[in-house]
Amino acid sequence: MTMIKWLPYLIDLTSILIWLKLQFRTIMTLSRWQLVTLISTIIYIIVVSYLTLAPTSVAFVGPQQVVPLMVAGAPVNLIPFWSTTADFYQNVLMMLPLGVYVALIKPEFKLKKVFFSGIVISTAIEAMQFVLDITVGLSRWVDINDVLTNALGVLVGWGMIFILKKTPLKKIICRFCITGFR
Repeated sequence: MTMIKWLPYLIDLTSILIWLKLQFRTIMTLSRWQLVTLISTIIYIIVVSYLTLAPTSVAFVGPQQVVPLMVAGAPVNLIPFWSTTADFYQNVLMMLPLGVYVALIKPEFKLKKVFFSGIVISTAIEAMQFVLDITVGLSRWVDINDVLTNALGVLVGWGMIFILKKTPLKKIICRFCITGFR
């Protein structure tokens, strides 16, 4: 694979490092519990970036049940729930931690805003994959199911923390909450 295919992932990593540098003073005021949240969030973002933006030779888990619409050489599925292969469920699991992090970093977010955030982030990932597939041959499917299952994963993760905050675990969970980041 050519180096250009790795450029989006490398730009993402560089962006994270720049953000950390800009937030250094705020980071230094965090408790060790909050640092756990921040560090694990950054690791999570790096892993998801790798899974969604790094080049791949195989863009799906098993044989696809859907014949994609080819748009400028990029395979696109715009029919929701037509194909439910293993990656359908893996997307829910992949985005579940994001919902947890949203609940810990933006505790003021309500259900509607969490769902909207999940849709926007998922759509952005799919849009980037589409553009990168056309420009650098990333070999990714653009799939409406990914948007829907990613948003579901965000909701499930957020819902878990929302429910746990109503239990005696609230005190522990609140130690990991971070506010004040922009």
